[in-house]
Amino acid sequence: MRSLQFLVAGTLLAGQAAAAPQIPNFTQQQIDSGYAIRELSRIAYENAMARVAKSTSGCTLETVRVRKEWRNMTLTDRKAYQEAVQCLMQKPSRNKGIDGARSAWDDYGVLHYFQTPYVHNSATFLYWHRHLNWVLEQDLRDLCGYTGTVSFWEWGLDCGGLGTVETSPLFDGSEYSIGSNGAKVSRPGGGFGMPAGTGGGCLLSGPFSNFTVNLGPNTARNPLKYNPRCIKRDLNTNLCSSAASLRNTTDVILLSPNLEIFQAIVQGDTRWPEGVRAGMSVHGGGHFSISGDPGGDFYFSSLEPGFYFHHGNIDRLHFIWQNLDWENRQTISGTNTMFNRPPTPEAVPSDIMGYEPINRNVTIGQTIDTVGGTPLCYVYAPW
Repeated sequence: MRSLQFLVAGTLLAGQAAAAPQIPNFTQQQIDSGYAIRELSRIAYENAMARVAKSTSGCTLETVRVRKEWRNMTLTDRKAYQEAVQCLMQKPSRNKGIDGARSAWDDYGVLHYFQTPYVHNSATFLYWHRHLNWVLEQDLRDLCGYTGTVSFWEWGLDCGGLGTVETSPLFDGSEYSIGSNGAKVSRPGGGFGMPAGTGGGCLLSGPFSNFTVNLGPNTARNPLKYNPRCIKRDLNTNLCSSAASLRNTTDVILLSPNLEIFQAIVQGDTRWPEGVRAGMSVHGGGHFSISGDPGGDFYFSSLEPGFYFHHGNIDRLHFIWQNLDWENRQTISGTNTMFNRPPTPEAVPSDIMGYEPINRNVTIGQTIDTVGGTPLCYVYAPW
């Protein structure tokens, strides 16, 4: 599948050559330590903010939102985010006639369930999930009075010899986390042929330890039927270290000459040799470093609060990659079905991505630029 280059305001005319991006050379030690990804993040952030300063789209230096890594948010902001999510879990569902959808939070599980065959290993994987986090941010603001932004989780800071997922500020079970690991459950594996993590049972402590999962699992006879149960996690530092380390994260950016390869490496898409070499990939690695129920459920993983931090980091990698060479990286690659099954036409900017009944539908083209102003207007801060 080929990448599709198209014209938007401020891009090069078709056929006009663009200067190669000035990306520093890094040593392996600089990559493994996180120095390289911090430097790439800084360059991308500065390039994006320079575009904001010149923009006429409505996204300005005064209105642009700056998303931060969870550990770089103030404790007050972390608490406000938790409370806004808990508020959303108390608001009524907007889905009519779906038995298991009891809250506005459940709506995200329903949406992801129906959209999964179209927004994974497809042209819309990066863009649909990018906009999903934006939709959540709007819900938290409009329904629950939240004034901050969604955050992201830099997986590599909590594995690869730098720490553990279990002691991450995101999952350590403290007052300012999103809850702990699950209780230890003895079993031979963690599902999907992967080694088990260090938990597997209901959350032991912290925010969301009393959270009820209402939908799924996907293997149920009727996955959308009301099925209340505790949230479970199975944190897995070993898996994180092998698939979502700072080396993995940085390689996604440095080894991707175009969007086609970027998507393949991020998802471990075996249709490309680069995807095969990525193995579990950072997408799978981040998901299954959390795992559990519903975090390990391909269809209902959006009901796990950690889902949005994980996909925030996927979006951040895309943001960095795009803004290192903005003129050439406003692209779409692939079709609108998973693995192109059934076969569908190559995606174009005017193709619609669905979010109803949570939010209005948008085109792919509207989500390509995070500072495009229609509607996106945010950047990722270097950590």
